[in-house]
Amino acid sequence: MTKLLRVGRDSMTLLRIRGRRVFALGGATVAAVSVALAFSVAGASAAACSTTVGAASCTVTGNLTVTAGTLSLESSPNLYWGIASTGYDQWASASGAALTGCAASGSLTHCSSGAAPVLEVLDASGAGAGWAVSEYLTANGLPAGSVLHFNGAGSATYGYSQVSPITTDPFGGTTPANVCDFASGCTVATAATTCSHAGLGFATCPTYPVTMGGTSATTQVDLYSATAATGLGAICFASGTATAAGCTGATPTAFYNLGVKGSVASGSSTVTINMAVTSGP
Repeated sequence: MTKLLRVGRDSMTLLRIRGRRVFALGGATVAAVSVALAFSVAGASAAACSTTVGAASCTVTGNLTVTAGTLSLESSPNLYWGIASTGYDQWASASGAALTGCAASGSLTHCSSGAAPVLEVLDASGAGAGWAVSEYLTANGLPAGSVLHFNGAGSATYGYSQVSPITTDPFGGTTPANVCDFASGCTVATAATTCSHAGLGFATCPTYPVTMGGTSATTQVDLYSATAATGLGAICFASGTATAAGCTGATPTAFYNLGVKGSVASGSSTVTINMAVTSGP
């Protein structure tokens, strides 16, 4: 097909010569600019692949099944405090490793070889119901008048005490922070504002510091409750970043603070803390 286009006073004719397009402009012939048009035609879906019949194109369907796991708790099995009597009431955070070299330093106590305890919740249930960490005490042999608190704040150095009246916890009440354990794409826990575990002995959420107590499985004390749809995966009570499984490398935020009177008698004592994690905040 031949078209005559007029531009100003000049004429430009589009010719087809041996399958090519050229312009005749004022007697001169100029090669036309080629334009490529792309068309997309939707074809039928490819059939499923087969192990017996070959095909140039076929589909493979992938299937994933996730089996529900359990809700569980990991914790340091032992806690250690060391107090050198100075005549003053002292508070110290528990170490997860045995303390050595505990001695008076003025009105305080300084120990060596302290290490942070570990507290971790593993919610592999897939239910997203939230959870609660609680405790009760048995075989409580701590000195009379002692106070045991769970808190998100404590001694800057494990094995070092602070002087404060037994009625005044020197560590500010702080909700423990939490992070994902190493290799866990977790959903970090959010502290619940509505809690109800009447069967365990509590129906309100904790405020910090929490006074640890209870004497049986039905008089437990709530240490931390995670609201529904949070706390999924491996949750470290810590801040920072875990560099290996078991919350390694993260900075713990679960402190067990013990206050001891200045009049306490020398000697050793123990307390058994029964820890539990249950579904629902």
